[in-house]
Amino acid sequence: MSNFRVNLLTKVPILLVIITIILSWAKAGLIDENFLLAVDTIVLLCLFSLVKSNYSAKFCFIVFLPLLLLCAQFSISYLNPSYRIISQKNWTQLDIERCLANESNIEKVVMTSEAFKNIFSISKKDPGLSNAIFFDFKNIYSDKFPYSKSSTQELIIKYENLIKNNQTKYIPTLSIGDNSTLLNFTHKLCQVITGVILFFVVRTRKQIRILISILVINSGIMASIGIWQKLNYNPVPNQLEIFGLWNAPEPRYYFASFTYKNHWCAYALIGLSCGIGLLFRNYEKQGELFYKRFINLFLFLSLLTLIISIPLSGSRSGVLLMATTLLSVTILCMIHYNLKNWGKMCAIILLVVSGIISILFFNKKLHKDTTFEMINISKMQLDQFADGKKPFRLILWNDLLSQIVDKPLFGHGFNSYRSINPLYQSAEVRNRRRQLLVNAHSNYVPLTGFGHNDWLEKISEFGIFGLMLTCPYFYLLYLRFTRTSSLSCKILFLGILVFLGYSFVDFPSQTPACLIFFSVLNGLAIKYSYLTVKS
Repeated sequence: MSNFRVNLLTKVPILLVIITIILSWAKAGLIDENFLLAVDTIVLLCLFSLVKSNYSAKFCFIVFLPLLLLCAQFSISYLNPSYRIISQKNWTQLDIERCLANESNIEKVVMTSEAFKNIFSISKKDPGLSNAIFFDFKNIYSDKFPYSKSSTQELIIKYENLIKNNQTKYIPTLSIGDNSTLLNFTHKLCQVITGVILFFVVRTRKQIRILISILVINSGIMASIGIWQKLNYNPVPNQLEIFGLWNAPEPRYYFASFTYKNHWCAYALIGLSCGIGLLFRNYEKQGELFYKRFINLFLFLSLLTLIISIPLSGSRSGVLLMATTLLSVTILCMIHYNLKNWGKMCAIILLVVSGIISILFFNKKLHKDTTFEMINISKMQLDQFADGKKPFRLILWNDLLSQIVDKPLFGHGFNSYRSINPLYQSAEVRNRRRQLLVNAHSNYVPLTGFGHNDWLEKISEFGIFGLMLTCPYFYLLYLRFTRTSSLSCKILFLGILVFLGYSFVDFPSQTPACLIFFSVLNGLAIKYSYLTVKS
């Protein structure tokens, strides 16, 4: 039986890497709920096989303890929701028709009637979204009819009191304890623990290099397909853009299987760091054989396509972080090889900068529209900033800070941003969002689904307590980075740092393919560092 467990455990690394690859092709993991549940099941089975193995139970417990405490925080909050899902009986008690009949202002009647019809229809499927729509409507109503006392105003107050829950103070809370929130938390947890499992089950540095090589080549193939898509895209009505299987919410911004260009770049930057690290290691160890090994050719071609794909995707933040990655690798190399000649150092940096600029010019020739769009958006934002108009994301982040200040210790609960954000939305954000409706082809509710800053959004959901629980992992990353003498390992850690930096200006962790790749890199890089020091 013990031999069976050992044999099963040896299959876990390749199985988890296969899952990581499949997620990247399946609309970046956003294909559907059943698919993610299947992934969760496999990851949990791998975890079970790890627990049943001969590993030190004490060591496993210490490593998993922060995640276990986060699960405990979520469990408590799940049982202590701020808002509740109202029943059909509650809807009858609202007596909406009587309230509308008693309203003398016809504009208020039309607005309120349409809003509550929308809220009612969505509340059955997505209570969190229905709350967001209600709070957004309440903002619109207050902006349009300030200091108004009427029948519809009383209906709004009555509904808000009805959905409010008698939560217990001073313990973690959740916006709404529905099934979708529980499933979403399970998905995120399984994607994160994938890297922790890999840390335990991989045995050698060679095994780690093989696994990372597979992931880099996979990302290179995806980049090649994304480049082909970009160069051959021809908008057709009712076309399924992603492989002819799935639609892209915004066709201009999808790349490969990813629905959003920034998230593709976050994924590509991890692959870029991994590929550079492997090539440096192989060059150091293989000598003249380096140029004869096919794996190095595949890695080089993968890096080339990844580098081309980032500016071609149209992501300005991706371009900046790619340049940062390449310059950081250059500095790490100069430190590693103890280069102290300032003339040579400046020449190398100048060469790298020239290479980056050449890549951008090449992409301009490859796809002019994308380059012009990036330049024009940048100019427009600079002009707005010069006129005293803040970038939209800065205003979103300011609203997020208001959310954090309101519940700093435990936050508002996992997945709460979308449902409660309208409560903290500034008038400037509301006005800018509604400006989008002027030229829209159809009417919609301009809600903000994400805060475009994973750090602030997660602090608003888990609070300072939740942030403190993750600090041991960040300290471990720092410790392993400083203790390893391997240049390739340091470059792997650079990929982790770049992803964390990207999370300050976007929300890549919301895409399963990005989060699991990031988690896998964490597990493999930390284990590689540990094995390097040990040897």
